[in-house]
Amino acid sequence: MEKITRRTFIAQTASLAVGASALSAEGHAVWQPMATAGGNPDPRREHLEALLKILTPSKSDFTGRINAVDKNWEDWVKRTGELPPDFDALPSHPFLVDPIQGLHNPQEWKSKRKEIRAQLEQWFYGKMPPAPDNLRVVVTDTWNEGKVAVRKVRLEFGPDHRGTLRLQLMIPPGKGPFPVFLTNHPRSRPWAAVAVRRGYIGCIYSAADPYYGDADDSDKFIEVYPEYDFSCLARWAWAAMRAVDYLCTIPEVDPHKIGIAGHSRNGKQALLAAAFDERIGAVIASSGNTGECNPYLYTTEMFANESIAEITGNFPNWFHPRLRFFSGREHQLPVDQNAMMALVAPRGLMLYFAYAEHDANSVGVEQAYPSVARVYASMGDQDKFWMHQRPGEHPTTAEDDEVFCDFLDTVFGRQKFPQRVTWVHGYTFDGWKKLSGESINPATHPTRVCGDFVGRWGDATRNGILQKISWALGEEPGGVRFPARKELHGTPMTDDGVISLVLARPYRDKAMGYAPLGYGDDLKADLYYPAEANPPVSPAKWPVIVWMHPYAYPTGYSRYGRSAFRALTKRGFAVLAFDQIGFGTRVLDARNFYQRYPLWSLMGKMVADTRAAIDAVAGLDQIDGSRIYLVGYSLGAKVGLLTAATDDRIKGLAAVCGVDALRLDTAAKGTEGVKHYSHLHGLLPRLGFFVGHESRLPFDYDEVLAAIAPRPVLVVAPTLDRYAPVKDVQMEVEAAGKIYAQLGNENALQLETPLGFNSFTPAMQESVFDWLGKQV
Repeated sequence: MEKITRRTFIAQTASLAVGASALSAEGHAVWQPMATAGGNPDPRREHLEALLKILTPSKSDFTGRINAVDKNWEDWVKRTGELPPDFDALPSHPFLVDPIQGLHNPQEWKSKRKEIRAQLEQWFYGKMPPAPDNLRVVVTDTWNEGKVAVRKVRLEFGPDHRGTLRLQLMIPPGKGPFPVFLTNHPRSRPWAAVAVRRGYIGCIYSAADPYYGDADDSDKFIEVYPEYDFSCLARWAWAAMRAVDYLCTIPEVDPHKIGIAGHSRNGKQALLAAAFDERIGAVIASSGNTGECNPYLYTTEMFANESIAEITGNFPNWFHPRLRFFSGREHQLPVDQNAMMALVAPRGLMLYFAYAEHDANSVGVEQAYPSVARVYASMGDQDKFWMHQRPGEHPTTAEDDEVFCDFLDTVFGRQKFPQRVTWVHGYTFDGWKKLSGESINPATHPTRVCGDFVGRWGDATRNGILQKISWALGEEPGGVRFPARKELHGTPMTDDGVISLVLARPYRDKAMGYAPLGYGDDLKADLYYPAEANPPVSPAKWPVIVWMHPYAYPTGYSRYGRSAFRALTKRGFAVLAFDQIGFGTRVLDARNFYQRYPLWSLMGKMVADTRAAIDAVAGLDQIDGSRIYLVGYSLGAKVGLLTAATDDRIKGLAAVCGVDALRLDTAAKGTEGVKHYSHLHGLLPRLGFFVGHESRLPFDYDEVLAAIAPRPVLVVAPTLDRYAPVKDVQMEVEAAGKIYAQLGNENALQLETPLGFNSFTPAMQESVFDWLGKQV
């Protein structure tokens, strides 16, 4: 194979990936001022400057190295002068792109594979060296452990054989050749032992985070291959490929039955190794989440898992520094993780994670699965692609290891176990249409524009808006109220299930008092209040904040809430927190919702539950029922807005990243648009009939805001929110503001547009909390 230097690689791809830039002597892209129309500055430089302002500085005290020189991402940017791509010129992908879209034959897929790999190396991992042609094997030790033969090996390769990699093989008794269970988890981690019992050679390669208790042999590859900029994950994966080089040469191994497995960060590198090395016959990607089975498209801040910004900031060495450029621009990545998974086809691939683990996102994986499954189906090997979502948190158990071997046995033809494809949500718009029998002709609805209601505002107009909101929320079945109590402390006689134990519910914090609260349809909420009242209870009545969480599917309100609750209770507020249906402790509750209530909606249920929670908290003697406020981010803001419009008990609302201009959110905007509600999250399915006819939507957020008037509302719309263009949000707020002015309270509707992506940062929280303090 021809050796391609890093400089040559960058030069060949610079025009596509980097844009108009020069190359330094080291082969790096260097920024040069670019004249654009009107003499404006280079947009790439502007984006970089925004990133440096928005992102928390990346860590410099992490385990491992980015390269031989730089301590963190900022050092790399300063030294190399590399710039982000020109995002104005890159297309937006609001939904995952099908890897085989537009392909017609296997030859085209072969070419597509090369393109995907080049993009992955360019933006995610850096360029890997070619396989060495001078592999030397040194057996350093052998012994027996019962019937198992153990062999330690040192591989030597590369320039002057300076590259080394230690292996440990555990060879089971019997006549080979044997299948292989390949992993970089040391024996102190629970992975290889079960596989050896099941008749696999356990092969451990010493290329992993030293956190696991062993030295990382791949770290020295930085000096051995200075012309290549492969990141830490890529070095681990490349080491796995070198282990395969050796395994394919020894008679004990069946080279057609080599499986690789890894958990968490090691799951990321295992998937990468299998995607790039077709000699690996199967891969188990376990709980790697971001950078593994969950596409980056579904790792933004509103999902409360590891975003690109967070993972590249906490672990700057895992990925190539260029990946950090896409913080907040995940929708403009040239490829996503579904494309990397597709590279494994038609070999075995198992996605394995816990739906309640804090960095997971079951919806993201369930969006990726059909995309990759189509690739397997096109090759006639769909039974080799498994997806299992288990209960629990991040760690695995011995039974999980057995399931891994079940999968490998099935793929390698040793035994046949039932294919595992486990859905937690399983929602599709087409599936809902079959269940509901709904059919809506958008042409029967009039064309609308932003603010067209202003000139005819009155009770009739407001009531008409509320009727349309109610129509979208669906047909709520009749129900009864949960009996409210007056005492702060008491037994609610409701429970939020075993997942609350996984999520360590409720918060136990000396800074806050706590009381459980039953509400709604046999649900349980958590009430936190100022610590000085625990005990005794203060005679003063507290205003209450109803905390509305984002799209945190595995954790509900649990993640990132504690510090906010502390700040609010310190300011004298009580905080009521609960999980919406389909999230956190109720993550499984949405799975069969539309089978049970085909004409209702998940958003309708969320609004009903929020109103029921207000019923419960308002009845407490210690709560001031005239001072109930909602604070919501993303999903929570949307639920809060619709709840406030339909419930006059709510005194005020802070909505962060919740206002969309639905009628302006067409496909041309490059956003999820109405499909966000109807196709992706299944919140308001009826809106799905208006895709392509957005101007005929029955309601929009300018009307929702107007229906809340004249009560105070704070709208926070970050300037770089890719889900909702800030100019469109401004139009919605300005239109609603005219109603506030008509009602004599024009200052009650406020809009803040901080520099940032879709997020609820500590600085934004402080601003919101200050606003709440002024309202009270």
